[in-house]
Amino acid sequence: MSWTLPALLAALLAALDATLLRRLAGDLPPARMVAYPVFWSLPPFLTLLAVRGVPDLPAPFWLATLAAVPVNMAGHLLTAWAVRMAPVSRTIPYLCFSPVFVVIHEYLLLGVAPRPAGVAGVLLVVAGSWVLNAGGAGNHGPGECGGSDIMARLLRPFRTLAAERGARVMLGVALLWGLGSVLNRQMVLHATPAVAGGVFFALYGPAMLAALMVFGGVRPRMLVDRPLRGAVMGAVLFLAAYVHFTAMSLTTAANMIAVKRLDGVFAVLFDRLSERWGSARRDRPSGLDGSVGPAPGYPGYPGSAGSAGSAGSAGAGRGGRPARDGRLPGAALMAAGAALVVLAS
Repeated sequence: MSWTLPALLAALLAALDATLLRRLAGDLPPARMVAYPVFWSLPPFLTLLAVRGVPDLPAPFWLATLAAVPVNMAGHLLTAWAVRMAPVSRTIPYLCFSPVFVVIHEYLLLGVAPRPAGVAGVLLVVAGSWVLNAGGAGNHGPGECGGSDIMARLLRPFRTLAAERGARVMLGVALLWGLGSVLNRQMVLHATPAVAGGVFFALYGPAMLAALMVFGGVRPRMLVDRPLRGAVMGAVLFLAAYVHFTAMSLTTAANMIAVKRLDGVFAVLFDRLSERWGSARRDRPSGLDGSVGPAPGYPGYPGSAGSAGSAGSAGAGRGGRPARDGRLPGAALMAAGAALVVLAS
């Protein structure tokens, strides 16, 4: 299917965007975390819009765009808040519920009724993300590290929702992204992906920055004090948004988002790579580098409390046996669900 590769690439870039936000700006308040990538993504978006030009666009496009701006403003700010409060692997997986919200919103707003096989695929993606979040080796609680208490492990995400405010915030973000995705789909029904993305960010970027300056305490000079980090985050956001609109133009919103939710798998992989990179830096002999990364307790530090892979011996089961990791079956369920969505499209 022509839309599958762009949707998979959108998933990869979405996970990378969240990981970079945490790693490169995790020491900042949520307002400044959001401001950096938004500000630095404006130049490529405005350049793209200047090259392509803005044709005459119908009223439904503008209505969808003007509605999508505040929805995405709230979703972006809450995402930054969530990944700052908890590791990416404990927040991003809850975005798995957004395809369910997309199905509902798309039916109500656009009259698109999904096929039964597509709904089954969406539910598999949700179930896989649930298992992915329930079975991580770094998330075991006392007395449930072995494979015997399966029910306790499957119910762990409920406890994560109760214990991790970042997880609850991300569940609310899933609802917003569900609505925002349907609005994006309506936009690309009336414009090319480049024009839709360029117009959206030409409105969204300044509006978000103005709101952050008025209510979030962001000052213009703060946007340029980390130019390299900002440029990297802005470039990734630009690519992620462009690929998102491209994939959205090729299929229904429910299909695209169901596959894009594989970002939960990529997020766990990025968390693990980030952890290993941080461990390598911490293990570097003293004296070779006076700045070996953030100190323990820093929100972006992979070895801080709550990180998905930082538990060390916490992954050991009863009697010293290694705990079973639910990430592989969770990823398998998500992949099967995404494949079913693709085949049903």
